[in-house]
Amino acid sequence: MSQAALDYIAAFKQGEDFQAPAKGVYAAGQPDPEALSVLGKALGEEDGNTRENIVYLLVEMGISTDPLTPRGAEVLRYPRIIEILVGPGLAKPDLGREAAMEALRKLCTRADLARFDEEFTNALALEPTGEAFMLVAKAKAMRSVELIERLIKLPQWEDLEAAHIARGALGDKEEEKKFLDAAAEANDGQTLAVALGALALMGTELSLRFIGEQLRSPWLIDIPGHMPGRSVQSVRLNVLDALMYNFPEYPELYRNNIHSDEDYRAAERFCVENLGVVYRGAPPPFLKFGNIPPEDEAAA
Repeated sequence: MSQAALDYIAAFKQGEDFQAPAKGVYAAGQPDPEALSVLGKALGEEDGNTRENIVYLLVEMGISTDPLTPRGAEVLRYPRIIEILVGPGLAKPDLGREAAMEALRKLCTRADLARFDEEFTNALALEPTGEAFMLVAKAKAMRSVELIERLIKLPQWEDLEAAHIARGALGDKEEEKKFLDAAAEANDGQTLAVALGALALMGTELSLRFIGEQLRSPWLIDIPGHMPGRSVQSVRLNVLDALMYNFPEYPELYRNNIHSDEDYRAAERFCVENLGVVYRGAPPPFLKFGNIPPEDEAAA
């Protein structure tokens, strides 16, 4: 039995929060099977706060040992950890379940989530939350279609955007078109960024192609800054975020890996090869973050 895992659980039960890096829960450079067994059992039994921190520990164990992490990716692919998050992680509707759902949808590939269609549908039925709707959307859990149709007719869910996103993700063309039209009507960087976020959560073939097509957008987004003038970031970073959510196993889609025009080109090649995007015209000048001086802003 893993003493380190037991020590972590005891600390979490005393109210301590998990702090990375994880220690003592590895064997031969991989998550220790004994530690996983102990943590999985506790995840199915303990209170919500303890369960939440166990999730964070498990996620750290998986990401820190993934071979893509040194390349700047943040992806959870360790099969046993995914199984634990899906099993005992979703067992009780509390903070632990929400943390497990968030980790699964943000960090796992769609292929790794696809085999848990029934589990995700059952979790949505047990306690419909925004996270639960977004998880079935990411996993394309088709068994959820009828359940979503029933839920979305109820007053507490009829205006929840996540429910409509899930509906579109699972094949409702009218819902899909609504979100695509909103993105197509965007007339500035901020509006486009918000629309891209919804399309990313939906993750359909059409929405992903639309997202990829925006990788040459010249639009900027205002961000907080301490210098005189206007601090901005390129909306292309938001495009990358939307792509990365759906393909976390591709390091070229991470904004932190963008250092030159060639890095943007690598992301474009991904979109051409995997999403069927066709780019026409020249890309905008290289930019991630910048500052527009007051005099230039006034002239504009």
